[in-house]
Amino acid sequence: MQYLKRPQQGLTITSWIFLIAITLFFVLLGVKMVPSYLEFHSMSEVLESIKEDPKYRQAPPKQLRKIFNRRIDINGIYDFDPKNLKIDRSKGKTSMVLDYEVRKPVAGNVEVLMTFHKEVDWK
Repeated sequence: MQYLKRPQQGLTITSWIFLIAITLFFVLLGVKMVPSYLEFHSMSEVLESIKEDPKYRQAPPKQLRKIFNRRIDINGIYDFDPKNLKIDRSKGKTSMVLDYEVRKPVAGNVEVLMTFHKEVDWK
C-alpha cells in the first residue's frame, strides 16, 4: 500500500491568509490611486485641447487659466489648487505646466505620494 501514498499539494491555511492579505493590500492601493490618475489624465487632455484650439493661440495667461479652470470643473475636478498651473508667455512661446502632488492615506500612518507633471508648449 506504500505506492498509494502521494505527497500533499497545495497551500496551508496560513499561506492562504498571507496571500489574501497581500492581494487585499494591492487592491486597496489601486482603489486609492486610480482616481488621482484619472483626474490627471483628464487635466492633461484639457491642456492638450487648449493647445490645439486656434482661438487661444494669442490669449493672455489670465484667460488661459480661466478656460482651464472652467474645463476641469466641467470634468468634475473640484479640489485642484490653481497655484499648481504655471502659464508663461515669453519669447513668442506659450507654456502651460501642470505640476502637483497628491497624498492619499492607505492605512494608519501609511500614505501614498503621487507626483504629476505635464507640460504643453506652443507658438
